[in-house]
Amino acid sequence: MHFRKTALFLVFLLAGPVLALAQDTLSPDDVAKIRQVHKKYEEAWLRGDANGVRALFTDDSVLLPPHAAKPWIGQKGLDEFWFPLDAPTTTVTKLVVTLQSIGGDGQIAYVWGTHEVAWTTVQGATTTSGSHKGTFLNVLRKQPNGDWKISHHMWDDQVAQP
Repeated sequence: MHFRKTALFLVFLLAGPVLALAQDTLSPDDVAKIRQVHKKYEEAWLRGDANGVRALFTDDSVLLPPHAAKPWIGQKGLDEFWFPLDAPTTTVTKLVVTLQSIGGDGQIAYVWGTHEVAWTTVQGATTTSGSHKGTFLNVLRKQPNGDWKISHHMWDDQVAQP
C-alpha cells in the first residue's frame, strides 16, 4: 500500500509541471510584444531600414518565400534574399500587415494574417512599380530578455487568374 501511495505521489509530482506547461498560454504582455514586432516590421520596411528588419529576426531564422521557392536561412539568408548588394534600389512604398490570429505558449508563438505591399525599383534611368496582396504565417521565439523575434516567416501572394 505504501508503494502505491508513493508511486501516485510521484506521478502527480511529475505530471503537475508537465500539465501546467501544456496549458500555458501567451500572456497579455507577450501578445502586446508580438503585435509590436509586426508594427516594427512595417515601420522598418517603410523607412528602408534593413538593419531594423534584420533585428526582428533570430540569427537562425528561416524565410519561406512563395511558390515553393527555396528557403533562406539565417541572417545571411535575409541578406541574400532581401538585401543583396548587387540588387537595384528598391523602396517599399506601402506595407500593411493585418494580424488575424496570435497563439502559442510562453516561449513559441504563431501569427497569421494578410499583407499588402507595394514598392518601386530603380535600375538605371528606369523606375518600375509592383505590388501584391497575400497571406503570411510567422513563428516567433521568446528571447532570454523577454523580447520576441521572428524565427520563421512564410508568405504567399495572389496568383493571377487566367
